[in-house]
Amino acid sequence: MRITDRMINGTYLRNLNKNLKSLTDCNEKVSSGRKYLKASDDPATALKALKVRQNLSRISLYKDNAGEVGDMLTDLETAVSGINSVVTSAIENITQTRSGSYNDTDRGITADLLRSYQTEILDIANSKSSDEYIFGGSDMKTMPFSLDSGVLYYHGTDVNSNTGFDEEPVYFDIGLGLQTDASGKVLAGTALDVSNPGSEIFGTGVDGDGISNNIYNLLGEIADLFEENDLSELDTYMDKLESYSDDITAEYVDVGQKSNYVEFLSDRFDSYELNAQTKQNSLEVLDSATGILDYNTQQNAYEAALAMGSK
Repeated sequence: MRITDRMINGTYLRNLNKNLKSLTDCNEKVSSGRKYLKASDDPATALKALKVRQNLSRISLYKDNAGEVGDMLTDLETAVSGINSVVTSAIENITQTRSGSYNDTDRGITADLLRSYQTEILDIANSKSSDEYIFGGSDMKTMPFSLDSGVLYYHGTDVNSNTGFDEEPVYFDIGLGLQTDASGKVLAGTALDVSNPGSEIFGTGVDGDGISNNIYNLLGEIADLFEENDLSELDTYMDKLESYSDDITAEYVDVGQKSNYVEFLSDRFDSYELNAQTKQNSLEVLDSATGILDYNTQQNAYEAALAMGSK
């Protein structure tokens, strides 16, 4: 086969352009700091990197959700602590005023104080975390408690009713392995229920003695006893109030445990994220020294090709 000058020149130009393209790729890798510019450059590494990116995206979602849940639990803890403080103060004042050394005027003052405690309880019951009502249950966008003609309602239902307080959970995916059943309902334990029904926290219905289970109404009923100066049944009411105090203390402990657990998860996600970012860097980030060395080598090859062509 006869080798012509045209064939020699064509082969030379093709090889020169390949060298130029390689030099350009090296330049882009160094300037971008990436090991490869497109997936086709290194399909195996690109696939691994894609999986790492997907994992980082999930971790970011879990971290955001855990952070939001943590803020909600902090506000909830503050609210429950406020309830506990009000109830404790009410018990102390009632215990003092029930003794024989206090007169009718003192009992009237205690009744007024209990009314003020009712106001505090109602304010806490309608408190918010960001733009959502803490004790709204499954409907955290609507103010849960309202007063109408002295009657307290929870989402439109009289709190002294014994029915009508069914609540749906509100789940947050915080990396517990979210699963659903055949009907699409989230399985308990695979996500965190962040709903805090005010109907459960503050109580609903009345007991067998006709005494309200709701702390707001209970304080009001005790205030009525002091205003009427009839403390014959006060022991029964006090037993109820102290029982509620024990329940709200247990609730406070439970919220604290949830807060600690979410904080533990957040710390764990930070570690997961750091590990994933380290792996991502090992797959995608170009070592600058290696990149510059490759660029210089390719530049020398290109310049040598140019010198050969000029001869």
